[in-house]
Amino acid sequence: MVSKFLKMLNRDVASMNQAALVLGTFSLLSQIFGLLRDHLLASLVGPSAALDVYYAAFRIPDFIYNSIAVLFSVTVIIPFITGYIKNGSEGDSHISLKKFSDSICTVYVTGMIIVCGIAILLMPYLSHLIAPGFNATQQGTLVLYSRIMLLSPFLMGLSSLLGSFAQVQGKFFALAIAPVFYNFGILIGIVALRPMLGLLGVVVGVVLGAFLYLIIQLPTLASLHKLPSLTKRVDWPTMRQVVTVSLPRTLASSLSNLTFIIMGAIASLLVAGSISIFQFSYTIQTTPLMIIGISYAMAAFPTMNRLFAEKQIKEFVDLVHRATRNIFFLSIPAALFIIVLRAQIVRVLLGAGRFSWNDTRLVAASLALFAISITAQCMVLLLVRGFYAMGNTKTPLKINASVVGVTAISAVGFLALHQYVPLFRYFLDSLLRIDGTTGANVVILSFAFSVGQIVNAFVLWRYFHRHVQGTKVETRDLGRALFHTIGASVIAATAVYGMLLWVSGGVDQGRFWGILFQGVISGVVGIAIYGIVLSALKNEDVGLFIQTLRSKFWKQRPLVAQQPDL
Repeated sequence: MVSKFLKMLNRDVASMNQAALVLGTFSLLSQIFGLLRDHLLASLVGPSAALDVYYAAFRIPDFIYNSIAVLFSVTVIIPFITGYIKNGSEGDSHISLKKFSDSICTVYVTGMIIVCGIAILLMPYLSHLIAPGFNATQQGTLVLYSRIMLLSPFLMGLSSLLGSFAQVQGKFFALAIAPVFYNFGILIGIVALRPMLGLLGVVVGVVLGAFLYLIIQLPTLASLHKLPSLTKRVDWPTMRQVVTVSLPRTLASSLSNLTFIIMGAIASLLVAGSISIFQFSYTIQTTPLMIIGISYAMAAFPTMNRLFAEKQIKEFVDLVHRATRNIFFLSIPAALFIIVLRAQIVRVLLGAGRFSWNDTRLVAASLALFAISITAQCMVLLLVRGFYAMGNTKTPLKINASVVGVTAISAVGFLALHQYVPLFRYFLDSLLRIDGTTGANVVILSFAFSVGQIVNAFVLWRYFHRHVQGTKVETRDLGRALFHTIGASVIAATAVYGMLLWVSGGVDQGRFWGILFQGVISGVVGIAIYGIVLSALKNEDVGLFIQTLRSKFWKQRPLVAQQPDL
């Protein structure tokens, strides 16, 4: 059993679609674990001041991960590794790939220890910035949780760094399965440790999950003989080059994370449980984001980097467009189905124990507002990596900085409208069916986030094509595919809504199995209608998707020769 698992970790993946399918499959499994995690937290604790503290405790560790660990992330390291392999690491004037891996591992470990140590000392002051609405008791608990969680970015960042050396050689399985182990660790914290330690046990589970996230990378690296070690002979010129290239990307990532810090700070000033409502709805909407957006972005990046490095610009743009079509094909119907089925989704996933009907209505409304930007979020992930493959790190940084401002201004502006303009409040609450609920203004944060992401995707798309304007770019097929996808998605979503109404009369909507049956039947009908409509339009994306599902990628030979060992 163990040997079979290790063989799976070391299998090659031959194409972008197959790599995306591998990543998407394990992302789905990870999301199932994540949703089970949220179900347990919702039912055992419920949206409350205590759970708000738990979620707020992620903000500083996440910021450190996105500010420091990302300096040595996959998108940064892979181009360097590819360059060493292409030029030959032995016999030239550069340091060997082995020395490069040892140097970067040493710099990362040293830097993270210093940064996390400083954060531990400053945490009492930082906690007031991320949750200004918390009282003194909540602030003290927040400081304790945040300090413990600082182990998480250190371990996960190290895992990402080490995994870069495996991804270059087409080894995606360890990367894909790592999030599953992360969520499994948190589940252990909830089930085994929470009864003894309360939410502190869940915090310990987060650290355990991060440790498992790292450990799963080691067998693949050991089989490739690519386990780095700490060294005193750090190649500082190369490390400075890495940081110089990476710094704009890191700042862009930090700005994205800053959005969540701002949203959390605002939510802490609203009624108790607002941070929890925001986090629950965001986690649910990340399921299609993880399965579709991150999977295609990560799968396409190594090839994008290689094509641009080889000056195959037309092929590079074509690859981005193919990935875009796949994202449209999967994310647009997913977004519309989520909007239509939002109440059923939330009630099935979270509706138990301490999770009330008021909580259900708020999370469902917030989820619908998140869903309108799912496609945009997926495109942002892809396009940012497209810029990185071109060596352009400044453009995404500038755009991200602007988007943070757009999101923050939207949040404050729409909250003011909701509070002081009754017409706007009645319209929004009625549209989302949250009139009469307590704390309804929390959904404004989801809406502001979506506004920012839609602006982000649109601007990135425009600037991306400006940077490749010297290449003949054909977008007619992409436009036709988008038209087919939107039309089929609207028809399918309408069918889903019709099935909801038809099935509702024959099931007990007050019970779990009745709601689940109603949602599943409606969703299956919607998927079938979506496929039928696209097939009638002779849309080629349907055939390509089915072909990918049928391909036995685990038995296929890789499309490129194996890279040499270190």
